[in-house]
Amino acid sequence: MPQQSLGRYRLLSELGRGAMGHVFLAHDPEIDRNVALKTIQLLGALPEKEREETRERVYREARAAGKLLHPGIVTLFDVGDAEGTLFLAMEHVEGETLDLFCKPESRLAPETIVSIVAGVAEALEYAHHNGVIHRDIKPANLIRVENDRAKIMDFGLARASEAQVTQDGALFGTPSYMSPEQIRGEALDGRSDLFSLGVVLYELLSGERPFAGDSVSSILYRIVHEPAREIVEVSPQVAEPFQRFLQRALAKDRDERFPHGGAFAAALRAAGEEISGAAPQLPEMPTSPGKKKEPSQELPPRRSSRRSAAARGGRGAGRTGDKGGGGGGKIALLMLILLAALVAAGWFFRDRLPEPLLALIEREPEIIWLETLVVSEPPGLPIWVNGEPLEAPDGRVRFAAGAEAVTVSTEAGCRTVERPLTDLDAGGEVVLLVESDRFEGAFDLDLAGATITLNGDPIGELPQQLSLDLCQDNQLTVSAPGYQPGVVDLAARMRPSDVRGALAAFELSAIPRATLELPGAQMALVWYVDGQRVAKGQTTLDLAEGEHRIRFKNDRYWVDERRSVKLVAGQEADVAWRLPSLTTLVVQAFPANCTVSLRKPGGRWKEVDETPASLRLATGEYEVRVTLRATGASKEQRVTLRAGENPPLRVSFGAGS
Repeated sequence: MPQQSLGRYRLLSELGRGAMGHVFLAHDPEIDRNVALKTIQLLGALPEKEREETRERVYREARAAGKLLHPGIVTLFDVGDAEGTLFLAMEHVEGETLDLFCKPESRLAPETIVSIVAGVAEALEYAHHNGVIHRDIKPANLIRVENDRAKIMDFGLARASEAQVTQDGALFGTPSYMSPEQIRGEALDGRSDLFSLGVVLYELLSGERPFAGDSVSSILYRIVHEPAREIVEVSPQVAEPFQRFLQRALAKDRDERFPHGGAFAAALRAAGEEISGAAPQLPEMPTSPGKKKEPSQELPPRRSSRRSAAARGGRGAGRTGDKGGGGGGKIALLMLILLAALVAAGWFFRDRLPEPLLALIEREPEIIWLETLVVSEPPGLPIWVNGEPLEAPDGRVRFAAGAEAVTVSTEAGCRTVERPLTDLDAGGEVVLLVESDRFEGAFDLDLAGATITLNGDPIGELPQQLSLDLCQDNQLTVSAPGYQPGVVDLAARMRPSDVRGALAAFELSAIPRATLELPGAQMALVWYVDGQRVAKGQTTLDLAEGEHRIRFKNDRYWVDERRSVKLVAGQEADVAWRLPSLTTLVVQAFPANCTVSLRKPGGRWKEVDETPASLRLATGEYEVRVTLRATGASKEQRVTLRAGENPPLRVSFGAGS
């Protein structure tokens, strides 16, 4: 954790991170206490105008949430902006979030769940009474602080997270806990939070969510249009009173739900007591959306289900205390026995029965036909029934009750969606939702100089508006100065929401830094690192880990050499510099009227003096050319100059030269 402070807060350790930012354990020196400091980093991805609007919204929501003082709510102490980072300081609570207990293998005892969820409902009632709606109730925002008590986290943050909407309008994140009115974009009240809490209760009891789906779109559709899966069918060991409670808690119409958290908590505790044997009756559901009734003593009757009371272990069957319940059951049983006896007798005496009556007994049972409307989303896609095109132009599919499953399917591009129809679909509508096989959206890491390559082809600097064919594998390679190159692999047929999530979670890792010490030399040298000139007098360089190109020069003494250096963070650079030292080259010629030219092997000639010459040069190899002025004749010789004294170079031009 390289950053040590944020504003007045001293950062002690990182507690976690999520889509919005990081959470740190921090110390507030002004009042000498530790707090949980949550940063909000999503602002950098927004346009300037939206960024300021979101900042103001966070401040406004945080000021409202900061007034909430309740044992079931994590207290918000402070909101601020330091070094361009928006943060909230809140009560530091030790505990485990409830998402740890939403798996079948880690579920809590029902009585513990009732106590925890009822307490959360009462805390929500307090918040709603003070005009604050959470908007993001889910297991990860509920922290268990005692065996049967939890606290609500992140009041004041839900509106900030609403800024995470991409250009195509798809919400970033899991929508499983949203209320129908929240998905429709309607004005919200406290009953939206209670719907979300009902989803949490369902998941804690069963280990599954009431509105399952393979995609964000299908989950949103089911929350708005389809009833929740009956919990006794998802998890048969869950007691039936919870099913009746959840019917009301998860009602589509908010007027049919519990009016406030207190009513929610009281009804839930009553359901728990009914399981333990006290059997109190639960509050009554309002009779119409327009009229609100005072809570009475019973819930509406449970929806019919294909699973019988006997199949559920006998719950609700054979009760003697209900008015007329026992008599009606006995009469029905006697009627069934009588009917069975008549059929058996008819079969035994079939040879003596009249033909019409015999035909009636032996007649094949009549087929009962069911009908379901099947549509596609997007509309207009072809629909197949058991692999054959649907002939009915209005999209209606007929199938026999109790027969083998009929499978309806559709496709668009490379995506195929299929679904078996059951008797429960009769009279309803089945939507085959096909997600787009293209991704259109912006991608940015907010790093200067970051470039991106798509499937091996460079497409320029970030930010970029991506247009991806999701029917094929896609690979994004991102590079930025000071960072390790990173790769995003997107498998063929990924959903657009999954692509969006992969891009949002992608980060580049900073390249570790290393130190390079430049050596001293007998002469002044000009240094270059990766083509950039080093400031005069600078001998200690802070460089990124990896390979670097080093060059040092001194034109006066004919020095121009290159090295390759590999740096590793935390280790000294292992470099064999072999810097040249100074020595003297003496050139003598006969006759003496000659010029002297030098070059490094393979370089260009340069006239440097005339004979006799005494040249101060760096050690190394040189080629020497001596030219007689009178005739233009010249002689060349390669010499190796070493430290110390070197023998003079003598050149003689004879009469024939």
